[in-house]
Amino acid sequence: MTSILYVGIGGIFGAILRYEISRHIKENREIIIPIETFIINVLGAFLLNFLSSPRINVDLSYDVKLFLTTGFLGAFTTYSTFSHETVDLIKNKKYFHAFIYMSLTIIFGLIGGVLGYYLGNYMGKLI
Repeated sequence: MTSILYVGIGGIFGAILRYEISRHIKENREIIIPIETFIINVLGAFLLNFLSSPRINVDLSYDVKLFLTTGFLGAFTTYSTFSHETVDLIKNKKYFHAFIYMSLTIIFGLIGGVLGYYLGNYMGKLI
């Protein structure tokens, strides 16, 4: 039962942070592709892999892992919004923008994940 609470509380914080970041970026942008979702998903990929790297992961309790990964980052990142925004670009015949958005999200998401993993391992050695 406490595991559900850790996931739920982490999810509340992750969803609120995603909403606030998205709102702030949308108010201050004039870019055609949904850059706010791109930034959130790349940052989430970095953080998840950082926290999952062996030298960081070993020091986290099971409850903290649930709170941070399943709860917070699960609510913070959003594949469904990424796919919805891509479909919207395609429906609006912005095929090039959709292609760029998909490509950049996948490429930078993977780069962020790899960097997070290796940075976590490196920092874990220092701690």
